[in-house]
Amino acid sequence: MKLRFSFTFKILLPYLALAALFFIIFLSEFQQGLTLIAWLAAAGVFLSILLGIFYKLWIKKPLNRIRKLVVQLARGHIPEFKASPSGDELGDLELSLEKHVGNLRDIAAFTRSMSTGDFTGRYEKLSNEDELGVALISLKGSLMGSMKDSESRRREEENRTWTAQGLAMFSTLFREVEDNLEDLSRTLLKELVNYTEADVGALFITQDDEEGDGQFLEICGSYAFDREKFIHRSFRFGEGLTGRAAVEREPIYITDLPPGYMKIRSGLGEDVPSSILLVPVMLDNNVLGVIELASLGEIPSHQVDFVCQLAEALATTLAKVQANLRTKILFEQTKKQAEELASQENVFKQNVQKLEKAQEKSASREAALLKEIESLQKGSS
Repeated sequence: MKLRFSFTFKILLPYLALAALFFIIFLSEFQQGLTLIAWLAAAGVFLSILLGIFYKLWIKKPLNRIRKLVVQLARGHIPEFKASPSGDELGDLELSLEKHVGNLRDIAAFTRSMSTGDFTGRYEKLSNEDELGVALISLKGSLMGSMKDSESRRREEENRTWTAQGLAMFSTLFREVEDNLEDLSRTLLKELVNYTEADVGALFITQDDEEGDGQFLEICGSYAFDREKFIHRSFRFGEGLTGRAAVEREPIYITDLPPGYMKIRSGLGEDVPSSILLVPVMLDNNVLGVIELASLGEIPSHQVDFVCQLAEALATTLAKVQANLRTKILFEQTKKQAEELASQENVFKQNVQKLEKAQEKSASREAALLKEIESLQKGSS
């Protein structure tokens, strides 16, 4: 068992040794024949040497270690420090300083990791009275909250930029192909599927039933890279998800597709989409069509909002294309009618000319006949 001597005992030890020495001196003074003064002088020298050794080993050396450590800490440097196992009050002080230095190094490492954005590190406060530890843990929470807010704002800004660039791109595209519905549909779906990184796209256009039995949606175009999409060609309003989007006049986004609704075929086989988005294309509350996108993954919310905004821009272009198409059809019909009228007029003119010629021939024959009758009448008289 290791003996533990207090710092006070170590200080008093030389004096106890001196007292013992004096006691020995008094016992042997007369036997040795020395004077008391000589013994006192010898004892003083011995005591000075003993005190010097004790001071250097047990007081000065530990105090110098502690002083150097405190000076370095005051300069902001955190050195390596290992307490000496002296077992006295100075040893206890060194152990406390060793623990404090270790805690400071943990704090430095913790703050360095936070400064680089790494919040996976943990710091255990020393006690409920550890004000610095409590402040650091609170700072970590605040920094994590600020970083999350900053990351959220950054993503929102990226999404806004992505949306604005997409709308500008499609606005230019609409102006380039606004004269042909098929070209508009094909180009729109190709760019939309690529821009949103979806897997399948389709555009349905509202058509009037020739029999006057309401309206229906007919597919105008689809795009699916090298995959095949098995779909119906048309839907009545309210029929299926496509017809439902037209009736509800609201976007529909679902991740739980009905069995057998759609499959996407690739070189790896057939896959069922994980999500589908249907957005009605409306102008003045009139449904002009429905945009349909399907993806093997989820469609982010900002992309859903983007497709909704795109549908608004598409509605204006689609109405213009359909108006141009109706105008073109009307022009062709008018032109055809004019040509038919012109043809009928030519036929009529030809018939009139034939009739006039026939009348002229008839008049000539009638005149000749009258002359012949007159000649006969003159001859008989």
